[in-house]
Amino acid sequence: MNRVPAVVAAALIAALAPTSAYASTWTVDDDKADCPNAAFTSIQAAVNQAAPWDTVVICAGIYEEQSVPTSGNNTPSQAGSRNGLTITKPLTLKGAGANKVFIRPASALGASLAGTAPYLRDGGGNVVTVARQSLGATDDNENFVDISGVTIESPHTYAEAGLAFFNTSGLLLNSRIGTIKAEGGPYSYGVVMTNSLQGAEAGVRREVVLEKSLVTGSVLFDDARGADGTATTTVRSGIKAYGVITGSRVEGPVSYTYGQRGSITGSVITGAVTLTDAETGPDPSNPVVRAWSASGSSLLGGLLNTGTVAAAVGGNFWGTSTTTGPVEVGDVLSEAPTAPSAPGAVVDAPPTGAIVDPFGPTTVAWDETIYPVVVAADDFGVKSVELTANGIPVGAVGRTPYEFEYRPAYEHIGDHVVLTAKITDSSGQTTVVSTELDVPRVSSSTTGDVTGSVAPALSLSVGTAAAFEPFVPGVPQDYVASSTAKVLSTAGEAALSVVDAGAVAPGHLVNGTFVLPQPLQARALNALNTGTPFGTVSGAPLTLLTYGAPVSNDEVTLEFKQPIAASDALRTGSYAKTLTYTLSTTKP
Repeated sequence: MNRVPAVVAAALIAALAPTSAYASTWTVDDDKADCPNAAFTSIQAAVNQAAPWDTVVICAGIYEEQSVPTSGNNTPSQAGSRNGLTITKPLTLKGAGANKVFIRPASALGASLAGTAPYLRDGGGNVVTVARQSLGATDDNENFVDISGVTIESPHTYAEAGLAFFNTSGLLLNSRIGTIKAEGGPYSYGVVMTNSLQGAEAGVRREVVLEKSLVTGSVLFDDARGADGTATTTVRSGIKAYGVITGSRVEGPVSYTYGQRGSITGSVITGAVTLTDAETGPDPSNPVVRAWSASGSSLLGGLLNTGTVAAAVGGNFWGTSTTTGPVEVGDVLSEAPTAPSAPGAVVDAPPTGAIVDPFGPTTVAWDETIYPVVVAADDFGVKSVELTANGIPVGAVGRTPYEFEYRPAYEHIGDHVVLTAKITDSSGQTTVVSTELDVPRVSSSTTGDVTGSVAPALSLSVGTAAAFEPFVPGVPQDYVASSTAKVLSTAGEAALSVVDAGAVAPGHLVNGTFVLPQPLQARALNALNTGTPFGTVSGAPLTLLTYGAPVSNDEVTLEFKQPIAASDALRTGSYAKTLTYTLSTTKP
C-alpha cells in the first residue's frame, strides 16, 4: 500500500495543532462523554498541572471542585477556609458555555467555605478564587486569569463570593454567576476584587473585567489594604486597581471602594452603584480621562457617591432612580438602551481533520488489510470519528488514536472506493474529510495459440431498380430516386463505383432515340458517410464509397438525381439506362 510520506503527515498534524509555540492546552471533562480525550475530570487537577499562560478547556459538565487556598504573609487565608477552585498562576479557562459548564464546591466541603470565620480580604472561602502566589507576580500583565463560558454557583454551600480576585487580575467573559448561598456569614458576593498589599502610583496595576456576563448578586471592587476589623480596613492600598463592567447585567448592587477605579459601559445594573472613597477625578495614571465613569448603561438602582469629587455619569438611563452626592449627570437617556445579551455566546468552531494514511489517491488490493488513520482536532474536544467506505460503515472511534481496520471486499474489485471520515466535536458539530482508493482487478496470464483463416471475399448485392416519379415537361425540377446495396469485403481496402458502360449517350437517360439533356447524378450513403455529394455518371467509373478496412454487410443507400430544365424537350414513354456497379480492391 502507498503509505503517506512522513514529512506530509507531520505537516498535516502541525496544521491541526494549537497555534501557540509555547503554551499548552489541557482538556477537562467530568465524565469524558463529550470530550473522550480529556486528560482530566477535575478542573483543579488541570489547573495544578498547567504551566503559566496555558489554556484549560472545560467541556460540558458539572464540576464539583475542592481545594485548599494558598496562605502566607503576602497571600493570607483564614484558617480552615476552603475554595471550590483555586488558581494562582496566569491561565485561560475556556468553558464550552455558561449553559453547559457548571462549577460548584464539592459537597464534601460541608455547609461553609469560610473556615473559622468569614474573612473577605483573603484567598479562601469562595467558589472560585484567583489569587497571587505567596512569592509570585501580582501585576496584571504577569498574573491575569481569563475565565469564559462557565456558570459559577453555590446553591447549597455558604461562600463569601462566587468569584474572587485577590491581589490579582482577570476577566470573566460570556459567563454567569448563579445562586450563592448567603446563609452562614456576613458576605455573599457574586464577584469581588480585593487586596491585602500596598503599592504606589508608579507601581503595581491590576484590572478585573466583567464582560458579556450575568451576575446574580452583588459586585465589589475594593482597593483598601487592611484586614477585616483592623484600623486600615478603609485605607487605600496605593495599588492601581480598575474594576470594569462592560456589556453585562448585574442583578444586585455594585460597589467601588477606597481608591478603586473603573467604569461601567453598555450594561444593566439593577441595584445601587455605590462609590465609597473611590477615585472619581482625573485618573492619576492618565489625567486626560476620568478614573471612574459610567455611560451607555441602565443604572436602575441609582448612584451614591460618598466622596467629594464628582463622578462622571453622563449618557445613562436612570428610570425612576436618583443620584446622591457629587455627580456630573450630563445627558440623560430617555429610554433604556438595548439590554446586552448576557451571558454572551461562546464561539465554538467546527472540528478539523484529515485522513493521513492512506494518503490518497492510492491503490489497495482487495485482499489487503490497511489501517486508515485520521488526525482530528477541535477547540473544545473531538467526541468521535466515524469511517465509511463508499457509505458502508467501517467503524467508529471515540478517542485517539483514530485508527481503523479496513479490507476491500471482493465485490469492490475494479471499483473506485472513497474513504470518508466524519469528525464530531463535543457540541455535535461535524466535519467530513475523505480520501480515494482504487481496488485493481485481479488477473493471471499465460500464452497459447488460437488459429483461424478467412478466404478472400468481395461481395456486392443491389436491390430493386431506382425509379423516378414521372417527369413533368416545362417545369424545372430535380428528381430523386433511390435503391439499396449490401457490401461485404475482407480486403484491406475497397471501393464501390458506378459506370454507364453503354454505347449510346453515356451518363444520360434515353427513351429510344431521345436523350435527356441533363446528365444523371449518383451518390452512395452509409452509416459513416451521410453527406456524400452527388457526382455525374459517365462512361468513366464514378467512385461512390471507399472502405479503409474489412466490412461485412454494410447497408448502403444508392441515390440518383435527375435535373430537368424548363426548356428540356421530353418524349412520351420511359427513360432508362443500365448502370454497372463495381466493388474492387487493390489490397486483397
